[in-house]
Amino acid sequence: MAVSNPRLTRRQFLKTSAAAATLAGWNLAATNRFAAAASRERVVVFQGVGLDSLHPYAYSGGGISGIWQHVIEPLVEMDFSRKEYIGVLAESWEFQGNKWTFHLRKKVRFHDGSPFTAKDVLFSLDRMINDRKSMQASNFAEVSSFEAPDDYTVIVTTKQPSAVLLERLNNRFIVSQTAVEKNGNLLDSYKTGTGPYKIVSWQRDGALALTRNDDYWRAKPEIKEVVIKTVKEESARVAGLLAGQADVISNLPIEEIPRVAKHPRTRVEKVPGYRMYFLTMNVAHKPFDNKLVRQAMNYSIDASVILKHIFEGNGDALNGPLSANMIGFDPAIKRYPFDPKKARELLAKAGFPNGLEVKLHLSPDRHLKGKEVCQVIAAQLGESGIKAELVPQEYPIYWGRDGVNGGKLAFYYAGRSAYDADTFYDQYFHTGVTKRTNYSNPEFDKLVQEEQRTGDAKKRVAVLQQAGRIIMEDAPIVPLYTLAEIYGVARNIVWKGNPNNEIVAADMKIR
Repeated sequence: MAVSNPRLTRRQFLKTSAAAATLAGWNLAATNRFAAAASRERVVVFQGVGLDSLHPYAYSGGGISGIWQHVIEPLVEMDFSRKEYIGVLAESWEFQGNKWTFHLRKKVRFHDGSPFTAKDVLFSLDRMINDRKSMQASNFAEVSSFEAPDDYTVIVTTKQPSAVLLERLNNRFIVSQTAVEKNGNLLDSYKTGTGPYKIVSWQRDGALALTRNDDYWRAKPEIKEVVIKTVKEESARVAGLLAGQADVISNLPIEEIPRVAKHPRTRVEKVPGYRMYFLTMNVAHKPFDNKLVRQAMNYSIDASVILKHIFEGNGDALNGPLSANMIGFDPAIKRYPFDPKKARELLAKAGFPNGLEVKLHLSPDRHLKGKEVCQVIAAQLGESGIKAELVPQEYPIYWGRDGVNGGKLAFYYAGRSAYDADTFYDQYFHTGVTKRTNYSNPEFDKLVQEEQRTGDAKKRVAVLQQAGRIIMEDAPIVPLYTLAEIYGVARNIVWKGNPNNEIVAADMKIR
């Protein structure tokens, strides 16, 4: 099966633009160069998460991958308009048996002038899999080897035929072997890529200053300078936008939509999102090792109330573990109805006739209205006799090895973007892949392994739907909803918002 891709990319689908502002609190050099009045060459972005590390593999969140896209690039990426993968650093590929052959683009250079070749791809894959700080190794569990027969060909061999390797490679970025080795073979302060922008300065969880890569292999962006600043408080992001200190902000609060829409400087950009929100129960922790308890949690939550009263209808309740726009969605699956009485009965059968107490972990600055959502969830759980204590945490702690990805959190509120059910199912529920749920079901595992080998799209969807029914029965999560991705944007910026909660300045133009 040969696939050849034209140079249509996310940037051609998401045409956009911006202008900028003043910032405080970052280093003097960056301030002198970038902190000027708004101009036609600069854009300032405020978003809730930033780079807490310059290690490009020590993260797994969507918003952070959007930041890295300015500097480093993957082999492939999802084209949202076509709902298929297209080439970035890979120009084309073939999939046959248990081998994927990627043909790389020529005449691409890293920011330091060194050529991009197959050796950089091999080096990057090795670091994704084996670097001790990498959070991305689980994406390549099925990979048995990778090799480069020449400078512009890479062959990835999997343990068995894998129809989902492109999904695994989405937003898995390629670094320069030469640059890393010059830095003592460390990735902790990595700054060199093939992307449309170069790093000027960075403050941990603060501001990232970028300048355009004028030697970019594609058409260079219209915006010359970019500042991405971490502003965790929703009200502060809105205030910055309205005051002209920011040109684009993420996660615009619902109640601020009218004010931003009416303001002479700003507008609202809203697109249907891919991100699913759910409650996760780690079955390695009591009482969530008991299926009856997990089912009781599902009967205890009314997602429609959350959507109506917190998000004013800007989203859709999940019927089952997947959103309706995902590959593998099953329209026959329905969510558990809100039934506190049924939940109490299940808890009693599970040995908790007087209810139980749980801690609900969340990162309130990571997801729109996260604190308010979890407060409503706690109130709903209370109707079933479940007392939930909210435990807010900073995102790096919550999501890191001492939290979700270390299997340390028993019960937490999370969001996950995915275009294909396999990404979600494999990462959260496939035995031994990660510690996020510690869920294990041999029947489910067999179905995942089958769909990952199935090249026929219709047959594969049918297998994914079987897997979804098992997840709903075993209930390691409580599906909640998908939300519209809502951005605040300066009116002089031409930009169609990203459905994956990413803000990429290379997609922008200024009117």
